[in-house]
Amino acid sequence: WSRHFGAALAPALFDLGRKGGTPEHTDLIDWLACELVDHNWSLKHLHRLIVTSAAYRMDSTLAGAGAELARDPDNRHWWRRTPIRLESQVIRDALLAHAGRLDTTHGGPTVGSSDQAQSRRRSLYFHHSNNDRNLFLTTFDEALVKECYRRETSIVPQQALALLNGRMVGDCAPDIARNLTATAPAPDDEVFVRHAFEQLLGFEPSPADVPAFHDFHQLQIAFQHVWQELTDQGVLDLIQDAYETI
Repeated sequence: WSRHFGAALAPALFDLGRKGGTPEHTDLIDWLACELVDHNWSLKHLHRLIVTSAAYRMDSTLAGAGAELARDPDNRHWWRRTPIRLESQVIRDALLAHAGRLDTTHGGPTVGSSDQAQSRRRSLYFHHSNNDRNLFLTTFDEALVKECYRRETSIVPQQALALLNGRMVGDCAPDIARNLTATAPAPDDEVFVRHAFEQLLGFEPSPADVPAFHDFHQLQIAFQHVWQELTDQGVLDLIQDAYETI
């Protein structure tokens, strides 16, 4: 429940005993426990049950929720979904999957630290220890080895920089663009934006998103033209030479 909703049903996720505090939803915990036992201890059944539930599919918006927000500002009774961050492994695997590069082979040896930068295997197979951690995954709050009940969540500039300047992101971006262009229903800017939203983000853009991204796309095209002109004129080489001299 905690992994899917971002918050546990019990105050202390790692301690369901008397010292962990009284859970808010004891009936729900008992019911989920019975479901697990009755279905031969199948965690897959429990995951499927949670992600197809009405609670999981609720909207996270606060628009028009003044009364609910006043009664339960901390969302203790799950009257809405609380937005949560993607796990670090999901971010990496999603980039490779959208680029058509992800190796989905099941099983096999662990990927050592020295091979992870070039590996296309799922992040699940990465070697992970307290002293040897993958930099990209750590940037997006990788789970700690000794405290893996609940991950830390942070919003830091390094995360945006990793998605903007990271080598893996730069390698995947052209393939993602080609895949989106090849699968777009029609060669139209608005259709492409909607298609990109659905494929990459999993939801449709708002009416304000389409013109905003169209303007951004036009700005990127203009920037590329200017960059190419500077390259052709050798201006960038002069700047590089001056920088090295300094």
